[in-house]
Parts: sequence; structure tokens; C-alpha cells
Amino acid sequence: MTNKNPFEIRADMLKLAKDYMDKQYETNIAVAEKMTDIGEKTLEDIRETYKMYSTEELMAKAKEMYSFVSTKD
Repeated sequence: MTNKNPFEIRADMLKLAKDYMDKQYETNIAVAEKMTDIGEKTLEDIRETYKMYSTEELMAKAKEMYSFVSTKD
């Protein structure tokens, strides 16, 4: 096991959050495409699905994932 400093741990959490959100985005796109094929998605739904997450949303997810590291419970 390596000893990581707080900056390395935060960088790992940010990468983990980005990977998670990228996968979620890909899943949303796949589901939207299938729903479109069967006619259950509107154009507005599709536009919303293809909207990429913001930096603020990414940071919020990283903070959420990091919270278990910083609490002593």
C-alpha cells in the first residue's frame, strides 16, 4: 500500500468522479437512443440527455465521493 498525500487522494477522487460521470453519460445516451428507436423520447428529452455535465456537477460528485475519506465515522 502506498502512502498518498491529501492532494493525491483528492486527485484520485476527482478522477473517480469523472470516470463515474462519464459512464453515467454514456449510459444515458444509450438508453435515450433505444427510447428514441421505439418512439418514447421527444426531441427535448434527447437534447437534455446529450447535455454534458458541468464542472460544478463534477466537483460536487468528487466532494461526495471524498466525504467518506474525510469523516472519521
